[in-house]
Amino acid sequence: MKRTLVYSLLSCTLLVSCTSSKRSATQYAPFPRESDSTGMEGIPPTPGEVIPGTTEVAPAPAPTPQPMPAATPAPKREARYGLQEAGKPGFMRSPYHPEAGLIDYRGLPPGQEVKDPYTPGKIILVP
Repeated sequence: MKRTLVYSLLSCTLLVSCTSSKRSATQYAPFPRESDSTGMEGIPPTPGEVIPGTTEVAPAPAPTPQPMPAATPAPKREARYGLQEAGKPGFMRSPYHPEAGLIDYRGLPPGQEVKDPYTPGKIILVP
């Protein structure tokens, strides 16, 4: 009950304060733009604003292209050529773990980098 009474008094106070004080709105002259007689000539209109004296809308400025940063070479990774398996074309062994199984590289060009499946993080070059 107390809460309802407080809310109703608060809303009445706000309503009375808003309606009792009549303030007059101050009118300002519009900001001078191009070809105004106020001496502010040469100021371009804001993009999207209607140009005074016409029905045209000022175009948005064209974005300036940003220069591309210089390409930094990738850090040189150490890669070794795979050991070609004798009598089995298209198969090689890992140079890091030669006793592991065979790696199938059929269809890959020579010099292609391949992840070593038996040594994590190592790269092998196709022979």
